[in-house]
Amino acid sequence: MKYSFRIGAALAIVTAVGIVAANCGESSSGPDPAPGPTADVTIVIVANNGSMSFSPNPATVTVGQTVSWRNAAGETHTATANEGAFDTGNIAPGGTSAPDSMTTAGSFPYHCAPHPSMTGTLQVNP
Repeated sequence: MKYSFRIGAALAIVTAVGIVAANCGESSSGPDPAPGPTADVTIVIVANNGSMSFSPNPATVTVGQTVSWRNAAGETHTATANEGAFDTGNIAPGGTSAPDSMTTAGSFPYHCAPHPSMTGTLQVNP
């Protein structure tokens, strides 16, 4: 009987420590901060799958609109214009890039920097 009590007590302590560790770093000082600005158009990174990696592809916007990329895939990706017009930087899984304002009309092929076979095109109309 003492043996089962010790196991039960140890299990309770381990569970309590796990709960405290899981909540470590959380703040109860107020509501979550407001989300950042939203884009006019969001392109979704769906997979590491060549020209089918981004959706929609091609995507179309007009000059002055903003574009974000949301990473719905399971690893870090980027959206990097081949000619340098834009670069989201790393986007973690589940993350969304900051909105990028499109100021020049044209067709902008882009890729994922860590996975160059992932390709897309952003068409910016006047």
